[in-house]
Amino acid sequence: MIKVLVVDDSPTTSALLKYILETDPDVKVVGMAVNGKQAVQMAVELMPDVITMDVVMPDMDGVEATRQIMGIAPVPIVVVTAHADMNEPRVAFEALKAGALEVVAKPVDAGRATQDAWGESLLNTVKAVAGVDLKS
Repeated sequence: MIKVLVVDDSPTTSALLKYILETDPDVKVVGMAVNGKQAVQMAVELMPDVITMDVVMPDMDGVEATRQIMGIAPVPIVVVTAHADMNEPRVAFEALKAGALEVVAKPVDAGRATQDAWGESLLNTVKAVAGVDLKS
């Protein structure tokens, strides 16, 4: 079972990520944080196998939360953001520099086929990084 912590300040996005991830019987969302501060605390308490992390959030952004989590409770982090496109590559680089393993752009097209393909890709990414050992 892959335990995932979802971090996003949008209740709609969090619910969508939880739904997508839990379509796989080997994945369980063990917590949902709404900001970076809460993500750091929950990462320590829940010890998830993977974290999906938004970047733009109140109180503490996802890049700083990633940096702190990697310093105290290293875990594979997949940044899921609307700011990963060609117009803002800095966001992706900063997230990777902070310790994230992958950056995934949120889909712009809300069509069902796009969402399904994006969801499958996200699920495959989460499962792929779940096996990465960052503690040794």
